[in-house]
Amino acid sequence: MKTVRQIRPDTSGVASTVGTIMALLVFLTFMSLIVNQYVPVWMKDSEAAHMAGAFGQFGSLKGDIELQMLAAQVAQNAGRHYIPITKFSPVSLGLDGVPIFSSPTIGNLDSFPERGTFTTQFWYSIQGVPTWVNESSSGRIVLDVFNRYYIHQVIVYENGGVIRWQDDGQAMRAFPTFEVDVVNGTVQIAWTQVSLFGTGSASGTTTEGVHSKVLGVDFQEYSRVTSDMYVNTTTPYGLAWVAFFNKTLGDAFGIDSGAFKNCPSYCFSQSYLGVRTQIVSISTPYYKLYAQWKDPKQAYDVNVQIYNDPNNSKPFVMPITKLWIQHGFVNIAVADKGAEVSI
Repeated sequence: MKTVRQIRPDTSGVASTVGTIMALLVFLTFMSLIVNQYVPVWMKDSEAAHMAGAFGQFGSLKGDIELQMLAAQVAQNAGRHYIPITKFSPVSLGLDGVPIFSSPTIGNLDSFPERGTFTTQFWYSIQGVPTWVNESSSGRIVLDVFNRYYIHQVIVYENGGVIRWQDDGQAMRAFPTFEVDVVNGTVQIAWTQVSLFGTGSASGTTTEGVHSKVLGVDFQEYSRVTSDMYVNTTTPYGLAWVAFFNKTLGDAFGIDSGAFKNCPSYCFSQSYLGVRTQIVSISTPYYKLYAQWKDPKQAYDVNVQIYNDPNNSKPFVMPITKLWIQHGFVNIAVADKGAEVSI
């Protein structure tokens, strides 16, 4: 008969096991702190900094195009041949994530030459003959960054302006050229339109860029305007444009927010469908602004009407004595330089 050996009690193994478990718990707690606290805060700050930098880069793009337009206009005024140059404006598409803990933030940079159409329309007189003016431009450059920690934002260059769009609103951050002056009871308006030609796109987290070449500038001066001036556009960023036009025109005519308590002379109204602003309407004795969202277009139809009284027969309304329109034609290529676009 075998003798059963008695096992001696030994607690040294228990201590090692408990120590290992505690070490794992400390490690997992530390990892959880990194994943749930540090990484989101770090990525949110990084995405916010990236969007601020991207806005600055779009501002540089705007400046590059306007300097080229100025050079073309100077050459034209001097009777010299204008030699187009190509400017390269770098744009950071996105940013890298934290290895293992967070994936990269991707951005898309696109050029849409057929979108963002602006038309300026009015009647003027040439030696007593009524003549209709219909000046059109189009083109938009969009950086859409799919932020996951910071708010989703889109930076847009459209008709000389830089717009910042996000889920809860949109604003014109770098103004286009639109000057309205009241001089001795008359109105003088200067307005620039920019046509972009050429398509292209880039996606990722790297730094790509936009090639821009101003091919020419057309400058026209009108001194016998016989009708109201109309500016129409269809754009997803219509609210930003309405706010810009309202501020510019309101400053020119001395209108502040307090004046809109006196409807029907000064009226402001807006309506909503869900969280989206559906209609915005602004009416004053000097101008009228209207924007309405259209689902089939996924954009706002924006109408700007600046009143004109060439015969000085309407109260408050002043004659438009000078109207300058400058139209720039710009070839655009995103990332790799594309083929030249003839006009």
